[in-house]
Amino acid sequence: MSGIERDDSAETVSAAGAEGAAGFGSSMAACLRAQAVREPRSALATAFGTNPLSAAAREFYSSALSELETAVALAALGSDWMVANATQTADDHVDEDHIVLGPSGTFLVCSRQHPHAKIVTAGRMIMVNGHRVEYVRDALVGADRLTAALSQLGAGSTTVRPLVVIGGASGVIYGNKRPPVPVLQLGELVSWLLHESTVYSASEVQALVAVAGQLGSWQVRPAAGSASVRLTARFERLRTEVDAARQRYRLWVVAGGAAAIAATVTMVVVAAPAIIGLFAG
Repeated sequence: MSGIERDDSAETVSAAGAEGAAGFGSSMAACLRAQAVREPRSALATAFGTNPLSAAAREFYSSALSELETAVALAALGSDWMVANATQTADDHVDEDHIVLGPSGTFLVCSRQHPHAKIVTAGRMIMVNGHRVEYVRDALVGADRLTAALSQLGAGSTTVRPLVVIGGASGVIYGNKRPPVPVLQLGELVSWLLHESTVYSASEVQALVAVAGQLGSWQVRPAAGSASVRLTARFERLRTEVDAARQRYRLWVVAGGAAAIAATVTMVVVAAPAIIGLFAG
């Protein structure tokens, strides 16, 4: 039986929803709520590595994974930086967007999760497994809107710089044409930010943090509390189950392929004398 499927009380699931109703944790909470009502898998299904996610939970899983992995990565920036995430309802099937503000500037980080996908980027074009996506356009539009919003709040000299961050991809191929927006893999994000030239002093960063805190559709990430820690731990449990099921399924595929090859070889060995005799006769 899955450790997540139907073993959480209604009270715990409701608490997760309250924690992630808007802002950080919303996708993880939505995924866990959807998963909580799934019937337990049978022992046989578990052994064969069937996907433990319910159909409803699958809709939120990639966004929740992006939410978690981006949060972990950005936490490495340290106390000189501020991170704010877009507030969203549990029905928004979108990936995570963040405002990241620190000595190197003000950035809109558009994080998109594509597990095991092949990414190709050149200029404004980004292809995910051969399908074009408009992440560069979305990042540019979002950064312009944020720049205008900060200007209205009194930070008129601030220009928000857009970034597109891809998580989970098997690799990114960069074409010769430089994109107008940096396209990074998630593991490159923190290093990229820290190596940019310093443009704000510590006092300027603090002043901009105060302004950014007034943005209505963004939530400055709070220090980790017990509720957010529990939410993250529960999603990590689910992630572990999903990864384990995928591993078991791959092992069965490999074992099945090996068995098929062995059966074919055996048939050839058994039939070989008869075939040789037929041609010899």
